[in-house]
Amino acid sequence: ARVDLLHLIDDVAGTPTNKKVTVGEYLNALSAPVALGSSSVSLTEAAHSHRTLLTPNVAADCTYTLPTPIAGMSFKFIYGHTAADDYDIIISAGTGNSIYFVGGVVHHDTDQTGQTSAMVISDGNSNETIQLNIPSGFEVSLVGLSATVWYISGWVASATVPAFAD
Repeated sequence: ARVDLLHLIDDVAGTPTNKKVTVGEYLNALSAPVALGSSSVSLTEAAHSHRTLLTPNVAADCTYTLPTPIAGMSFKFIYGHTAADDYDIIISAGTGNSIYFVGGVVHHDTDQTGQTSAMVISDGNSNETIQLNIPSGFEVSLVGLSATVWYISGWVASATVPAFAD
């Protein structure tokens, strides 16, 4: 069944107007993917959470810094380039080891003849960054548990193992 919502929006002139939109249209607008730039950026809850974040071919090592986690806040990073990158993607929970990752990612080693895979796991008490070294593909999801913990999961395909650090 189709459900319509009455949604208050601003028109081009900035005048509030009522427009009927469907639930699907509303949810799609809220969850549209965000194409990140090729330079380091601090992410925000309003602009980036609960959305898919597309990472480009970066021109240098690039750090995406997360906001302070809130229980249920989530981010999903995916690789949005057509070839292996020449630089690293770093996802940072902040500084001081007071906000950290729990969980890990599967590393698919593209440099091995057998294309081996292995888990790379955070220490669960102080690792505040994960460095995706010269990736050729990845999907990394983060979910806030509390004001200090990000749960992390996903996979990274690269010749070099991703690394958690304090």
